[in-house]
Amino acid sequence: MALQTKFVVTLQATGLGALMLLASGCPDPEGSFNEFLEASNDHRDGDGDGDGDGDGDGDADGIPDMTGTYLFALETSLGPDLPLQFVTTVDMTVNEDGSGAVADLAFQPLSLGQNESLTPREFVGDPLVFPGVEFDATGNYELDMGIVMVDGAANPITGSDITASLVVLGKIAHADALCGDLTGMLMSPLESDLAGSTFAALRLADDGSNPGTLPIEFPYRCNMVPEMEEPDFSGTFLWALETSLGPDLPLQFATTVTFTASADGLGDTADFSFQPLSLGQNETLTPREFIGDPLVFPDIPIDADGKYVIDMGVVSVAGGANPITGSDITASLVVDGEIRDFNSMCGTLTGMLMSPLEADLAGSTFAAKRLADDGSDPNTLPTEFPYKCGQL
Repeated sequence: MALQTKFVVTLQATGLGALMLLASGCPDPEGSFNEFLEASNDHRDGDGDGDGDGDGDGDADGIPDMTGTYLFALETSLGPDLPLQFVTTVDMTVNEDGSGAVADLAFQPLSLGQNESLTPREFVGDPLVFPGVEFDATGNYELDMGIVMVDGAANPITGSDITASLVVLGKIAHADALCGDLTGMLMSPLESDLAGSTFAALRLADDGSNPGTLPIEFPYRCNMVPEMEEPDFSGTFLWALETSLGPDLPLQFATTVTFTASADGLGDTADFSFQPLSLGQNETLTPREFIGDPLVFPDIPIDADGKYVIDMGVVSVAGGANPITGSDITASLVVDGEIRDFNSMCGTLTGMLMSPLEADLAGSTFAAKRLADDGSDPNTLPTEFPYKCGQL
């Protein structure tokens, strides 16, 4: 998907943030499960050339949602193989009709010792924020940044403060990477033409604030951009089940999903582990601590539309996790679910309650939202959460 974009960069900040921002201009996904898989179509189909040149035909449904955090590396023509580095955050909203997108960009400079590319890489200075950057239907955008000032602590070439006027030609290489060229004039610490400078940005799994988790190998030219990794739905979710016997009093589980993608996308599977959370009677928020053993169901098939069925058989749940009556539960359960997007899933539950009374559970619903941790800390669990598809 060629996103050739030209923008003039201007950074006036104490810190490298400015330079990073200017080089960025281009900035993991909401929508249906098909859209989640769409990001890796080339990888699955074996059609991707992996050259990172960004010259593909693009997504038939429009540009990809580039929301996320990236390690953005800028190699100037004055310092080959000594790229300036930034943690770049992109918050993008793609138009429903695929006609383009708008993104807010924030660039946090990283400190680098002279002639260093891996240390110390700590946040230095304030992030540079550019709201409302417009992308057209093919991903083209223009950002005028004006004059850029970069703190010397982020300059691995000379360690001196930088002042420059910059123009970046950027593009989306794929849904996890950006790359392009940079031109302009360096004004300080010396005067020089920056033509021939390049950049690339690769998606991170976290917020980039921990130097220990930053990649030690990373691209800073388009031809260095690696192929996109297979999307991975793995993670922990707050899974809330509203039974037909207790409207608005959902049972809650910290549910861990280990997703295994197949090469052709037709044989994906997932392991599900449901850890019950304790709830007082008529409570939805307390105490929500782990109680009892997790319910584990390995190798659940996920079809091409993200749908799955878990026949749980007969299960038992401790009364401490039952907010309706507080009694132990025994039931035969079948979960009919679907992955809605990278961060959520939902569906229905059928079966028969056997104890503490007998009842048909038809009409029960569930929904699950991704957590930032393993769900073991009640203080980090969301206080508002869905328990039916219509609430997603």
